[in-house]
Amino acid sequence: MQLMKTDRNTPAKGKGTFMRALARFREARKVVRIGLIIDATASRGDTWERAQMIQDRMFTQVSGMRALSLRLIHFGGNDLTDHGWQDSPKALAAKMAAVRCASGLTQILPALEAFLDDQENDQASAIILIGDAFEECSDEAGTIAGLLAARNIRVFCFLEGDHGTAETVFQLLASITGGKFARFGSDLPLSDLCEGVALLASGGAKAVGRLSNTKARQLLLTGPSKKGDRP
Repeated sequence: MQLMKTDRNTPAKGKGTFMRALARFREARKVVRIGLIIDATASRGDTWERAQMIQDRMFTQVSGMRALSLRLIHFGGNDLTDHGWQDSPKALAAKMAAVRCASGLTQILPALEAFLDDQENDQASAIILIGDAFEECSDEAGTIAGLLAARNIRVFCFLEGDHGTAETVFQLLASITGGKFARFGSDLPLSDLCEGVALLASGGAKAVGRLSNTKARQLLLTGPSKKGDRP
């Protein structure tokens, strides 16, 4: 009786297909981690109530996204508060609602450095920075941005107002890390920008296409930010 020949490549092919399917499954379940650094110093006091409403809407918009974890760090009154990684945007929104502005210097650099302490599997894929001033060492900002870029952590910097030094540093942070810079306002609402970053981090350019704000969508889908760009 003639024995049936066995295709030696069949097990390997089957194993390869299984491994690719497993990799896709793991990728689909991968938690998207987004950091939030929010300036709560006295200079934002006049617009803080409106900012609170915008930020609350932003948390609500991203709450429906699967496997999304947020880490909120805010500073004010010379205190830096890190709420750690949270899987519930609504719970984080409740904590943010209790924050009040207080006099003190900006602490953007220590806030950014905090994300360098995460282990590789638990690190942020993107950081959203919201502020209206920068009162720290600009040279250190470039160094920290380089360290974040080496870990593929993009920083998206959204400026309130027209503080010159803050604009320069925010542009630098975005440029080095491959993020984006924008001044938020009526045509570029903060909630739309933050929702866009969450979509970009979780689903790439295709997901950003679902963003209704055309200007925010175009900003996030263009090339890396460069010094001097105006959204």
